[in-house]
Amino acid sequence: MSEKFTITLGRECGAGATNIAQVLSKRLGIPYYDKDIFRMVSDKSGVLEEFFHVNNERPGNNLLYKIIKDLYPKDRKPSLGKDIASPDNLFRFQSELIRELAENESCMIIGRCADYVLRDYDHVVNVFLCGDEESKIRRMMRMFSLEREAAIERIHETDKQRRKYYNYYTGKDWEDAKNYDLCLNTGNMTIEEAADIIYFYLQKKGYVDA
Repeated sequence: MSEKFTITLGRECGAGATNIAQVLSKRLGIPYYDKDIFRMVSDKSGVLEEFFHVNNERPGNNLLYKIIKDLYPKDRKPSLGKDIASPDNLFRFQSELIRELAENESCMIIGRCADYVLRDYDHVVNVFLCGDEESKIRRMMRMFSLEREAAIERIHETDKQRRKYYNYYTGKDWEDAKNYDLCLNTGNMTIEEAADIIYFYLQKKGYVDA
Protein backbone atom coordinates (compact mmCIF):
# COMPACT_ATOMS: atom_id res chain seq x y z
CA MET A 1 0.00 0.00 0.00
CA SER A 2 1.25 3.48 -0.84
CA GLU A 3 1.01 6.63 1.26
CA LYS A 4 -2.12 7.66 3.12
CA PHE A 5 -5.33 8.00 1.16
CA THR A 6 -8.99 8.64 1.87
CA ILE A 7 -12.04 7.11 0.22
CA THR A 8 -15.27 9.08 0.46
CA LEU A 9 -18.50 7.20 -0.14
CA GLY A 10 -21.51 9.24 -1.18
CA ARG A 11 -24.56 7.03 -1.40
CA GLU A 12 -28.23 6.71 -2.10
CA CYS A 13 -30.26 5.01 0.61
CA GLY A 14 -30.27 1.29 -0.03
CA ALA A 15 -27.20 1.27 -2.28
CA GLY A 16 -25.23 -0.83 0.21
CA ALA A 17 -22.54 1.68 1.23
CA THR A 18 -22.04 0.37 4.77
CA ASN A 19 -21.70 -3.25 3.64
CA ILE A 20 -19.30 -2.25 0.87
CA ALA A 21 -17.24 -0.21 3.34
CA GLN A 22 -17.09 -3.22 5.68
CA VAL A 23 -15.73 -5.45 2.91
CA LEU A 24 -13.19 -2.86 1.78
CA SER A 25 -12.14 -2.15 5.37
CA LYS A 26 -11.10 -5.78 5.80
CA ARG A 27 -9.37 -6.00 2.43
CA LEU A 28 -7.50 -2.71 2.79
CA GLY A 29 -6.86 -2.89 6.53
CA ILE A 30 -8.20 0.64 7.08
CA PRO A 31 -11.13 1.90 9.18
CA TYR A 32 -14.37 3.35 7.89
CA TYR A 33 -16.34 6.09 9.60
CA ASP A 34 -20.05 6.76 9.48
CA LYS A 35 -22.16 7.78 12.47
CA ASP A 36 -19.29 6.96 14.83
CA ILE A 37 -17.96 10.35 13.71
CA PHE A 38 -20.66 11.82 16.00
CA ARG A 39 -19.11 10.23 19.09
CA MET A 40 -15.62 11.30 18.06
CA VAL A 41 -16.55 14.91 17.34
CA SER A 42 -18.64 15.03 20.53
CA ASP A 43 -15.61 13.96 22.57
CA LYS A 44 -13.50 16.59 20.83
CA SER A 45 -15.97 19.50 20.95
CA GLY A 46 -17.80 18.85 24.20
CA VAL A 47 -21.15 19.07 22.39
CA LEU A 48 -23.55 16.29 23.32
CA GLU A 49 -23.49 13.46 20.78
CA GLU A 50 -27.29 13.55 20.61
CA PHE A 51 -27.19 16.94 18.87
CA PHE A 52 -25.20 15.42 16.01
CA HIS A 53 -27.64 12.53 15.67
CA VAL A 54 -30.67 14.83 15.68
CA ASN A 55 -29.15 16.99 12.94
CA ASN A 56 -27.73 14.07 10.96
CA GLU A 57 -27.67 15.01 7.25
CA ARG A 58 -30.15 17.81 7.70
CA PRO A 59 -29.44 21.24 6.22
CA GLY A 60 -29.21 24.33 8.38
CA ASN A 61 -31.50 27.34 8.13
CA ASN A 62 -29.09 30.15 7.40
CA LEU A 63 -31.24 32.83 5.75
CA LEU A 64 -28.20 34.78 4.54
CA TYR A 65 -27.02 31.68 2.69
CA LYS A 66 -30.36 31.49 0.91
CA ILE A 67 -29.93 35.08 -0.27
CA ILE A 68 -26.22 35.02 -1.11
CA LYS A 69 -25.37 31.58 -2.45
CA ASP A 70 -21.61 32.12 -2.29
CA LEU A 71 -21.57 32.31 1.51
CA TYR A 72 -21.43 28.68 2.60
CA PRO A 73 -21.58 27.99 6.35
CA LYS A 74 -18.79 25.39 6.13
CA ASP A 75 -16.21 28.09 5.35
CA ARG A 76 -15.84 29.21 8.94
CA LYS A 77 -14.16 27.67 11.97
CA PRO A 78 -16.40 26.02 14.57
CA SER A 79 -17.82 28.46 17.08
CA LEU A 80 -17.68 27.97 20.84
CA GLY A 81 -20.29 30.67 21.38
CA LYS A 82 -24.03 30.57 21.83
CA ASP A 83 -24.50 28.94 18.42
CA ILE A 84 -22.27 26.00 19.35
CA ALA A 85 -25.06 23.45 18.79
CA SER A 86 -26.56 25.02 15.64
CA PRO A 87 -26.73 22.77 12.55
CA ASP A 88 -24.18 24.91 10.69
CA ASN A 89 -21.74 24.82 13.59
CA LEU A 90 -22.15 21.08 14.06
CA PHE A 91 -21.25 20.70 10.38
CA ARG A 92 -18.10 22.77 10.96
CA PHE A 93 -17.07 20.55 13.89
CA GLN A 94 -17.73 17.47 11.80
CA SER A 95 -15.77 18.82 8.82
CA GLU A 96 -12.83 19.69 11.04
CA LEU A 97 -12.69 16.10 12.28
CA ILE A 98 -12.95 14.70 8.74
CA ARG A 99 -9.95 16.78 7.71
CA GLU A 100 -7.98 15.56 10.73
CA LEU A 101 -8.76 11.94 9.88
CA ALA A 102 -7.63 12.44 6.27
CA GLU A 103 -4.40 14.05 7.43
CA ASN A 104 -3.50 11.33 9.93
CA GLU A 105 -4.53 7.98 8.49
CA SER A 106 -5.87 6.07 5.53
CA CYS A 107 -9.61 5.65 5.97
CA MET A 108 -13.06 5.65 4.40
CA ILE A 109 -15.73 8.22 5.25
CA ILE A 110 -19.38 7.58 4.46
CA GLY A 111 -21.48 10.62 3.55
CA ARG A 112 -21.05 13.91 5.52
CA CYS A 113 -20.18 15.81 2.29
CA ALA A 114 -16.69 14.40 2.79
CA ASP A 115 -15.86 14.66 -0.91
CA TYR A 116 -16.44 18.41 -0.72
CA VAL A 117 -14.83 18.88 2.69
CA LEU A 118 -11.65 17.25 1.32
CA ARG A 119 -11.80 18.87 -2.10
CA ASP A 120 -8.40 20.57 -1.66
CA TYR A 121 -6.68 17.42 -0.40
CA ASP A 122 -4.50 15.09 -2.44
CA HIS A 123 -4.91 11.32 -2.39
CA VAL A 124 -8.69 11.35 -2.04
CA VAL A 125 -10.91 9.01 -4.06
CA ASN A 126 -14.54 10.10 -4.24
CA VAL A 127 -17.07 7.35 -4.92
CA PHE A 128 -20.83 7.64 -5.36
CA LEU A 129 -23.06 4.58 -4.94
CA CYS A 130 -26.51 4.49 -6.48
CA GLY A 131 -28.99 1.85 -7.59
CA ASP A 132 -32.28 1.25 -9.31
CA GLU A 133 -35.25 1.67 -6.99
CA GLU A 134 -36.28 -1.98 -6.97
CA SER A 135 -32.85 -3.22 -5.87
CA LYS A 136 -32.71 -0.59 -3.13
CA ILE A 137 -36.18 -1.50 -1.91
CA ARG A 138 -35.26 -5.19 -1.70
CA ARG A 139 -32.05 -4.42 0.17
CA MET A 140 -33.82 -2.17 2.70
CA MET A 141 -36.57 -4.75 3.26
CA ARG A 142 -33.97 -7.47 3.84
CA MET A 143 -31.59 -5.46 6.04
CA PHE A 144 -34.14 -3.73 8.25
CA SER A 145 -37.06 -6.19 8.10
CA LEU A 146 -39.28 -3.50 6.57
CA GLU A 147 -42.52 -3.89 4.68
CA ARG A 148 -42.30 -2.74 1.07
CA GLU A 149 -44.13 0.55 1.56
CA ALA A 150 -42.05 1.39 4.63
CA ALA A 151 -38.86 0.71 2.67
CA ILE A 152 -40.01 2.95 -0.19
CA GLU A 153 -40.88 5.77 2.19
CA ARG A 154 -37.56 5.49 4.02
CA ILE A 155 -35.57 5.56 0.77
CA HIS A 156 -37.41 8.59 -0.60
CA GLU A 157 -37.25 10.59 2.63
CA THR A 158 -33.60 9.77 3.32
CA ASP A 159 -32.46 10.67 -0.19
CA LYS A 160 -34.52 13.86 -0.10
CA GLN A 161 -32.72 14.96 3.06
CA ARG A 162 -29.31 13.95 1.74
CA ARG A 163 -29.90 15.90 -1.46
CA LYS A 164 -30.89 19.05 0.45
CA TYR A 165 -28.01 18.64 2.90
CA TYR A 166 -25.39 18.27 0.18
CA ASN A 167 -26.74 21.21 -1.82
CA TYR A 168 -26.93 23.45 1.25
CA TYR A 169 -23.37 22.83 2.41
CA THR A 170 -21.64 22.54 -0.96
CA GLY A 171 -23.77 24.51 -3.43
CA LYS A 172 -23.51 21.48 -5.73
CA ASP A 173 -25.81 18.75 -7.02
CA TRP A 174 -25.49 15.62 -4.89
CA GLU A 175 -26.14 13.30 -7.83
CA ASP A 176 -23.86 15.06 -10.34
CA ALA A 177 -21.30 12.49 -11.53
CA LYS A 178 -18.72 15.27 -12.03
CA ASN A 179 -18.37 15.51 -8.23
CA TYR A 180 -16.91 12.01 -8.03
CA ASP A 181 -14.07 9.89 -9.40
CA LEU A 182 -16.14 6.73 -9.61
CA CYS A 183 -19.91 6.18 -9.74
CA LEU A 184 -21.34 2.68 -9.28
CA ASN A 185 -24.83 1.36 -9.83
CA THR A 186 -24.90 -1.40 -7.22
CA GLY A 187 -28.33 -2.65 -8.29
CA ASN A 188 -26.87 -5.12 -10.76
CA MET A 189 -23.97 -6.41 -8.65
CA THR A 190 -23.27 -8.01 -5.29
CA ILE A 191 -21.65 -6.18 -2.39
CA GLU A 192 -18.44 -8.11 -3.03
CA GLU A 193 -18.46 -7.21 -6.74
CA ALA A 194 -18.91 -3.51 -5.92
CA ALA A 195 -16.02 -3.70 -3.44
CA ASP A 196 -13.91 -5.46 -6.09
CA ILE A 197 -14.47 -2.63 -8.57
CA ILE A 198 -13.47 0.04 -6.05
CA TYR A 199 -10.43 -2.01 -5.05
CA PHE A 200 -9.42 -2.41 -8.71
CA TYR A 201 -9.73 1.36 -9.19
CA LEU A 202 -7.48 1.94 -6.18
CA GLN A 203 -4.92 -0.45 -7.68
CA LYS A 204 -4.96 1.37 -11.01
CA LYS A 205 -4.42 4.68 -9.24
CA GLY A 206 -1.50 3.27 -7.26
CA TYR A 207 -3.07 3.45 -3.80
CA VAL A 208 -2.80 -0.29 -3.22
CA ASP A 209 -0.40 -2.87 -4.62
CA ALA A 210 -1.51 -4.79 -7.69
